[in-house]
Amino acid sequence: MTETARHSSMPRDPVSFVVGATAAQVIGGMVPQMSPFVIGGLMDGLSLSERDSGFIVSIELLALAVTATTIAPILPRFSYRRVSLVAVVLALVAQGGSIFSVSLGWLAVFRALAGAGEGALYAVSLSVVASHCKNPDKVYGYFQVVWALVSVALFTIGGQLTAAFAHRGILALIAGVTLVLAPILLLIPDDRAKSGFRTEADMAQASPSLGIMTFAAIVLYLTASAAIYAFSAPLGERAGLDTTAVGYVLTIASLIGLAGAGVATVVNVRWGRAIPILGFSVGFVLVALALCLWRSPTVYIVAVIASVVIYYFSIPYLFGLAAALDRNGRWAAAAGSAYLLGFAAGPLVAGSVIATAGYAGLAGVCVAITAAAWGLAVVVIQRLSWSGAPPTLRHEIVMRIVTSNE
Repeated sequence: MTETARHSSMPRDPVSFVVGATAAQVIGGMVPQMSPFVIGGLMDGLSLSERDSGFIVSIELLALAVTATTIAPILPRFSYRRVSLVAVVLALVAQGGSIFSVSLGWLAVFRALAGAGEGALYAVSLSVVASHCKNPDKVYGYFQVVWALVSVALFTIGGQLTAAFAHRGILALIAGVTLVLAPILLLIPDDRAKSGFRTEADMAQASPSLGIMTFAAIVLYLTASAAIYAFSAPLGERAGLDTTAVGYVLTIASLIGLAGAGVATVVNVRWGRAIPILGFSVGFVLVALALCLWRSPTVYIVAVIASVVIYYFSIPYLFGLAAALDRNGRWAAAAGSAYLLGFAAGPLVAGSVIATAGYAGLAGVCVAITAAAWGLAVVVIQRLSWSGAPPTLRHEIVMRIVTSNE
């Protein structure tokens, strides 16, 4: 209730600002989203093995995560707009070099540079929202709505370009979208992590231990989620569907996934964060069990669609929890690297578990990891409650009560 009162008393964020932050989010997260096409394109265009193709993509994902983690503590000291523009130039140069590179060594260098630029943009998108927006959770919900819409178009066009031009086609698409969105980054504020509606008392932050627990919770949850996502095609084949049918299911799931993002945006923090986080944790556990333990095509289709809806619903709350820890946006930026680390770890964990314990073992591991993530998130939420809330939240609650009494 206190969070609802707090946000209802504040004006809405400017549309231009939200659009600029969303552009940084899309550019920064496009490669992880399109990684299956990048791997397939490298295998076809450069005749690389699965290992070498996966190695190239892993380098970029690692550069993304390391960059976001490295700049998170110092990002609020610099102009968000300038950091974004430097990062997008670096990403575009690296994309161009990757398109024309024929050497595995140079390709690895260019993809690492691209990952550094993309990681900086991803961190900016989360940090600037946490430090400038009145309601970060809601804006993070907008991010997921945009991702659901963009993913459908990117999957469709990306598949065609990869089939026609191999790795150069998919990398050209990524570079083209980056170039189109680059001017929108000018809408990002040209100042540091500060906001006119916050007083000096509002700049207090939670203890580092809460940030570390939130970071770990995001890594764990994304590891389990990515583990299921990475093997969605083999799971579909086990259920009796062919690859084409699985592709249709994933496309439809992306469209229906809008519902999850929409609900997160509308519900926001009206019921706090504990109830939504419990809800999507339980929902994901049921999805993991259904996908790994049943071989029914109907169960598979329903579970995959549910998994995408749950995914788009869950991310705003996880990023919002990080944003609540630090009004300068440092933990929100770190949440981006946690997301990427979990996304990269998921396939490795799933592959190892399946090889040793089969899909039933994967279900058990996903349940255990999700439970651990939920437990960490609950501890953080409890410590951010009234008795342990940072001065920021207590100050706003008191000011709201005083204002209403007047």
